[in-house]
Amino acid sequence: MSVPVAFTLPSLPLPGMIVGALFGYFLVLLTNPVRANLRDGWRCVQRYSALWLVLGALGFAYALFQLALRVYFHRVLPAGEGPTFVWARAAWGDPQRWLSGSPESMWYLPPGSSREVALQSALPALESVAGIFNLLVATFPLSAFAAFVFLINWEGHQAVLVRALRQRFGFWGWVLHGGIFVAALAALTKPLLYAAPLLLGLSADAAAAWFRWAPVAEWLSFLFEYFSGVCVQLGLILIAFCWVRGISFTRQHLIDFAIRRLSFVVRWALLVMGLSTILIHLPLILKNFTTFQSIFPPEEAAFDLRWKIARAFLTVVLLVFATMQITLTFHSETLGRALRDHGRFVTRNGWSLLWFFILAGLHFYLLRVMTTLVLRGLGEGTALGVVWSLVVPWLHALVAAWLLASWVCFYKSVDTMRVPRSSGPLEQGVLF
Repeated sequence: MSVPVAFTLPSLPLPGMIVGALFGYFLVLLTNPVRANLRDGWRCVQRYSALWLVLGALGFAYALFQLALRVYFHRVLPAGEGPTFVWARAAWGDPQRWLSGSPESMWYLPPGSSREVALQSALPALESVAGIFNLLVATFPLSAFAAFVFLINWEGHQAVLVRALRQRFGFWGWVLHGGIFVAALAALTKPLLYAAPLLLGLSADAAAAWFRWAPVAEWLSFLFEYFSGVCVQLGLILIAFCWVRGISFTRQHLIDFAIRRLSFVVRWALLVMGLSTILIHLPLILKNFTTFQSIFPPEEAAFDLRWKIARAFLTVVLLVFATMQITLTFHSETLGRALRDHGRFVTRNGWSLLWFFILAGLHFYLLRVMTTLVLRGLGEGTALGVVWSLVVPWLHALVAAWLLASWVCFYKSVDTMRVPRSSGPLEQGVLF
């Protein structure tokens, strides 16, 4: 009697797998329904390098700040408790382990790293896709400089914002401006928020109280970071729009125009900030106070799981209402009209929009997996790992700028069928 043999898939050589993956990638890239918009988006980035340079500068500043924090903790924490720095691991190599390396080699991927990174990269990649329709990159710590510029009314930009909010909301425009002003003060102090107790020499009780209330200041800073980041994103969207329509512009006029358009996007921005506050920031604030600690699970892993679920929910909301920000930017509408236009847009262009989601997610996911694996293989504390961590923001900025410009090209290519309700400057194709 013969014993049945279990079927196993034939093992493919790595070069063959790479060639097959590249073939499939280019096949999808060249046959999808939004390929023309992706091509135009890349041409736009080539014409206006500011699209990716601005995003790269913001991401690079954040990476530098994270590196500075790592150096700071390395110096102040006891030996063995803080992050470590080494010039390089031993340059040992084994021809049989060229892909994973070993703990003694310059390149080393621990067992299971690929699977772990692949799983951990899904949510950040989705958040990056949602960022195309909301906010692509964190503005901290440059938001502190932006807060200073805002507070001193540099080149009259704060006055432009005040006039735009007052014309749009009347008395409530002053209230909104006051809230932004308070948030700007918090953003100005955030870079030193957690180092202040040590620098000021506070007692243990005073330091504990400081750290208990620090998340409140961090939340206020986040509000300004979000507002300033949305304003930057609107400026980038307008640059891409200028390329689509062949409109010339100056930096000063572009910034002022983006600030004025912010007054139309602010209602949607407030909704997003409200969700983020309730789902993410409020739990981080309340869990520091004894009265509310019973509400939250004591295990850090359980709290992190809730935090990830909140992030995922917010990401889904932004993807479901993907056209809200750009519709309010281009068409001076109320929130209700923008919601109706969003519904019509999805009904008419749902298939193409789904493909845009898929392609954007694919690129962000592959980029995230690749950059994380390289960083893990080099080692976060090695010289090459530090250099790579400062290169990654520029790679992310290039892909993000390309996809943002492609999104503008896609939206405007199908938006021509829309019957405008007004004859505002953007509908006429005249900015300045």
